[in-house]
Amino acid sequence: MLRVSSTASLALLLAVSSPAWAQQPAAPKPAAVPSENRVLLDLSGQIDALGRQVRELRGAIEETGNRVEVFKDRQDKSERRQSDLYNDLDGRARRIEQLAKEDAEARKKLAAQLAEVEGRLKKLEAAAQAASPASAQQFSDLDARLKKLEGAGGSTNAVVDIDARLKKLEAAGGAAASLSQLGELDLRLRKLESAAIPSPVIAAVPPPGAASAPASVTAPPVRESEAARMAYDAALAKHRAGDSQGAVNDFDAFLSTYKLHELTPNAQYWLGEAYFRLKKYPNAIAALQKLLVSYPETNKVPDAMVVLANAQSESGDTVGARRTLEELIAKHPLTDAAEKARQRLVRLK
Repeated sequence: MLRVSSTASLALLLAVSSPAWAQQPAAPKPAAVPSENRVLLDLSGQIDALGRQVRELRGAIEETGNRVEVFKDRQDKSERRQSDLYNDLDGRARRIEQLAKEDAEARKKLAAQLAEVEGRLKKLEAAAQAASPASAQQFSDLDARLKKLEGAGGSTNAVVDIDARLKKLEAAGGAAASLSQLGELDLRLRKLESAAIPSPVIAAVPPPGAASAPASVTAPPVRESEAARMAYDAALAKHRAGDSQGAVNDFDAFLSTYKLHELTPNAQYWLGEAYFRLKKYPNAIAALQKLLVSYPETNKVPDAMVVLANAQSESGDTVGARRTLEELIAKHPLTDAAEKARQRLVRLK
């Protein structure tokens, strides 16, 4: 475009400076203007094309920038997820290590408990062997009284039951039979003897070797142990029949009357369970905790701890319930109650 402008300027200068040239009309140049316009149009088209390219490049740059941001965001999320997974795995590994440690401690405690039980068993065996002469004498006495009772027309089922229990004890041997079992059997025989003849005047059945008694005497009054057994059985019957409130009243009366009876721990347990059935959870917790404190050696302790944990859970004390179940598993791991405790712990999580 610069070259065309210079040529036009030169022609104009020559026309002004030369008269001859001034008198002659300038020859028309029809191709000059179209050529210049064509150049301008080409340049304008090139500029438009470059503008479009620039805009496309800007769009591509923006798109690339967005993709980079998306990639960065995904990378950050991936790093956070990896960190969370690592922390989770680390925590689970720590818990497994802790459980392994607790399991080892529980095994040590179990071994110690087994050793303690074995020692107590040996003591009981030694005591049973030492008591064998007295046991043999009691067997002889009970056998004689049983024969007399059969001759007096006692209850056939009761006689068969007691006879079976006698044979079982005899098969175990005098040394292995505990005096408490013999005492219980003696008590049941006395009940059967008193019920054999319903008349208020009965013939006394003296034990072997005792002096002869008069032909007829008044029936002896019911002993305290028999009254306690009857009161306990009546309360337990109400509990099993669904009369929980009646059972609570009867067991409470039993515990007030017979504080040192052999059935007192059982009555304390059933009192707590009856309260639990009535949904009186604080009363149930108090009754069962008293059993655990006052009678820790009774065989009702594992079952009592299960009911205690249930009462604690129902009253909202989940932490106390878990603690009770864990203590039950640690102290009585081989009982059915411990298995129930393990299942209950899974549901408490």
